[in-house]
Amino acid sequence: MNKMTPFQTGSLLSRPANTEEKQFYEERELPLSILDDYKSAASETEYEISANTRRAYTSSFSLFSNYCSEHRLNTLPADPRTVISFIGYQKELIQSRSGAQLSRQTLTSRLAAIRYFHIQAGYHSPTEHPLVIRVMRGLSRNKQRTVSDYDQQPIMYDELEMLLNVIELQPHAITRARDKAIIQLGFQGGFRRSELADIRVNHLSFLRDKLKVRLPYSKSNQQGQREWKNLPQSEPFAAFDAVKHWLTVSKIQDGHLFRSLTRDGRQVRDYSVATQGIESKKRNSGFLRGDDIYQMIRKYCTKAGLSHEFYGAHSLRSGCVTQLHENDKDHLYIMARTGHTDPRSLKHYLKPKD
Repeated sequence: MNKMTPFQTGSLLSRPANTEEKQFYEERELPLSILDDYKSAASETEYEISANTRRAYTSSFSLFSNYCSEHRLNTLPADPRTVISFIGYQKELIQSRSGAQLSRQTLTSRLAAIRYFHIQAGYHSPTEHPLVIRVMRGLSRNKQRTVSDYDQQPIMYDELEMLLNVIELQPHAITRARDKAIIQLGFQGGFRRSELADIRVNHLSFLRDKLKVRLPYSKSNQQGQREWKNLPQSEPFAAFDAVKHWLTVSKIQDGHLFRSLTRDGRQVRDYSVATQGIESKKRNSGFLRGDDIYQMIRKYCTKAGLSHEFYGAHSLRSGCVTQLHENDKDHLYIMARTGHTDPRSLKHYLKPKD
């Protein structure tokens, strides 16, 4: 072995020893010759969870950290009683917009953030303490709390037509082409907004009677398995012609499908995507993100007279599920369209027939 300056195995991850975990064999010291290999592999943890999940966890954990700081409690690691007290504080919060308390789903996401940061730091998560589990189980059965059960309403054929009519009023042809393609593709494919933003030109296949869209990754496909959406051209408001028209007008031949436009709305912005290293993300520009698509749909909903309180980007996915159900498609057909792997998940998106 090359006896160069050694480095300690724990120095890169900075994880304290946890006596409750299984003990693994460790070299007394590792040679500097493998440092670059170790760093290369360790950098992959950046992609362990999605960027959206990471932002949500960071936001939730900051709330917990502030609570601990206010009451002079330890944050990391935290006492399970501290977590229970935080739950008590959070569950009593009244939302100014809805006048309701935080839902159990929101509180669960707060606990998920606490668990994530404890595990990352090498500590046993206090959220797994029996008392914490009992508290959350009780919350799920408590019918006395006034919580917001708001859920985005589905955009179906009638609402979709209203949105397209509003888009038609846009003064520039390139804006009309792009936004129609986004709305129609999002609706017919039941895409999440992040999935729409990630579609690239080489993911599209225009076949004789359908548009085929490949999804390298999705929320239910984190491992990069093969996943396709087959979108028939025969369906009302099919995305086939709208997407093809957008590609023709924009003259986009590769890269991200949906691009940013200049402030005057007359042309596509310069496009740049760096491919090397995590820091390269800061140099990516010229294409729409999921939040951009969300804000765009909110804008058109408001102009069409659909309150953005009840309609949003998720309404396209919910509308896809509900409309296919109205069209008498079975659950397996709908799941193949949306990418769901569990029929029970459709209940969240499916709105009952009148």
